[in-house]
Amino acid sequence: MAIQSPSLYSKKSAKRLIYSLFFILLLTPLSVFASTDVYSLDLEQLMNVEVTTVSKKSQTLMKTAAAVHVISNDDIRRSGATSLPEVLRGVPGVQVAQVDANKWAVSIRGFNDRFANKLLVMVDGRSVYTPLLTGVFWNMQDMLLEDIDRIEVIRGPGGAVWGANAVNGVINIITKSADQTQGTQITFLGGSQEKNLSARYGAKLNDQTSFRLFAKGKHVENFYDTQQYQANDQWRNFLTGFRVDSEFDANNQWMLQGNYKVGTADQLGITEFLSRNAIANQIDYQSGDILFRWTNQQSENNKWRFQAYYDYFSRNSLNVTHEVNTLDIDIQNQLKLLDKHDVVWGLGYRAVFDNLESSYIFTFDPKQRYTRTFSAFVQDDIQLAESVRFTLGSKIEHNSYTGFEFQPNARLLWEINERNSVWTAASRAVRIPSRSDTDVRVNLETIPSRNPFIPPTLISAFGNKNLNSEKVYAFELGYRSQLMQTFTLDTALFYNYYDDLVDFDVSFAGIEQQPVPVHLLVANTFANRMTASTYGAEIITKWQVTNFWQLTSSYSWFKLDAQLKTVGLTDTLFSKENSDPNHQFSVRSNIQLPYNLEFNSMFYYTDRLRAHNVSDQARLDLRLAWSPTPDLELSVVAQNITNKQHQEFTANDVFHSEIPRSVYGRIMLKF
Repeated sequence: MAIQSPSLYSKKSAKRLIYSLFFILLLTPLSVFASTDVYSLDLEQLMNVEVTTVSKKSQTLMKTAAAVHVISNDDIRRSGATSLPEVLRGVPGVQVAQVDANKWAVSIRGFNDRFANKLLVMVDGRSVYTPLLTGVFWNMQDMLLEDIDRIEVIRGPGGAVWGANAVNGVINIITKSADQTQGTQITFLGGSQEKNLSARYGAKLNDQTSFRLFAKGKHVENFYDTQQYQANDQWRNFLTGFRVDSEFDANNQWMLQGNYKVGTADQLGITEFLSRNAIANQIDYQSGDILFRWTNQQSENNKWRFQAYYDYFSRNSLNVTHEVNTLDIDIQNQLKLLDKHDVVWGLGYRAVFDNLESSYIFTFDPKQRYTRTFSAFVQDDIQLAESVRFTLGSKIEHNSYTGFEFQPNARLLWEINERNSVWTAASRAVRIPSRSDTDVRVNLETIPSRNPFIPPTLISAFGNKNLNSEKVYAFELGYRSQLMQTFTLDTALFYNYYDDLVDFDVSFAGIEQQPVPVHLLVANTFANRMTASTYGAEIITKWQVTNFWQLTSSYSWFKLDAQLKTVGLTDTLFSKENSDPNHQFSVRSNIQLPYNLEFNSMFYYTDRLRAHNVSDQARLDLRLAWSPTPDLELSVVAQNITNKQHQEFTANDVFHSEIPRSVYGRIMLKF
């Protein structure tokens, strides 16, 4: 249902924008009835919230030389979101688009795709970036959103501490400790599109040890396509897990957690061999992981951390199974030296073993592969003056695809005063090739022949074992300020230059006799044949209008220019340059009403995506919640009020769906 809008401010988009903002302004006067002593939020505390993802150590937001946004547990609850991608909507610099009922495209600062390969996503420091397709299976990352403590979103390269693939940004989902989730909690959600039920139980084994157990089941109904037919994209997921937190003494703590997930995701889009017929199929998946972390505080100036995890996942589609096993070991040490140096260094090892069956669509050669990555990093935070800090560091890795990789960064922070800081950064990061870049053949499309003497044509994509890593050289500038006691501002400017980007190099490969029938072959071979530049600006403000009403707004401007290094038969520049919105805007209003009522409204505007033939979108979500007791919350959420249904994105391998308007109710009980 794409709307052909020639300009950003078309009549229909302007109407949606005014209509949506009218809702927010109409409901704003309700705040005059609010109690003046129910809801209060100290913005100074928000500017000094602790973050750990930027440099693998705890530091306050005001003293961080990076573009960081923190989503708190309260932000998640008030958003009414039911999935992780939906939680990320409205974060400046983050592009979120839903493909169908069980698939999303999520990226930071451009290059959005169903499998965005320049974004590193972690849960408690465990990477969920799949080495198979260099992206994230978002439908396999479902979790109890109530158990998330915060989500740290880093915009800009993070390769100097996190390694390869943290090219454009890092998302680290940090869950609550077991000690923070004591007692029993049961949550039921039911509505027009989705139903889920979750339960959690937490208790203490002794004075030093706490644990929690949890489980959740979820079912999402089919969406509809542009012709109002069911899109065959329903989604069913079940997860269970545990977490244990304990301490040997005041200087030694350890944590053990594990998760198991199983589910099915329907889709329509796999094309039969030498046919243009799309068939419905069901993807069955399961995953399991276990993570152990030990922290030792030898002294105030010497802290050690050891972490190891094992992760397994498998996906089966059309009786073809892909299995991936990952073992990751990491040790790091933080040392404070000579009163001016705060050094963090570490060593890492990762091993990945996969077993990939082939079909008439996907063929992997070799079928099995064992890859290893060795890494070391060091970062020194130097106090140049009382208000100036300089950070210099790098990570060095050796991987099985491209050998040694060097990822340095330099950051400078000037604290003008307690309420204002300026920072700048220069970084280099890389994305290493994956199995799907080097070892795959994918039969993409067939073109039947109308001449009986000319065979049909098969278009296929081929991996390239000689690929180099993709590289980015990033330059950033930012400013943070608490302009008033009730108003904060966070801005960032960036320019990124990319080299050796992977693109198709098309050639005619001749005639193939197998598989039958005989057919012509057009080969799309991966090659490092593209460069690109991206630049943009990101702004987020928080305004504590009263002690019961808070407004948060964000705006992002983004531009991508791409160039081909070699001349070929195809030109993919248009799709690269127009897959991301140039403009994004959001406003969130949180109002605490009398009688323990909450009213939240979320407005999102996204510019059109010309490469996907997707018009600009204005979306409004509303939430009303009531807590008659501290242990019971009842809420109702309406999502996408401004559109009966709309398209947000397209993917090459599946048919997209239109995202419908939805309503659900939620009951959360604690005892």
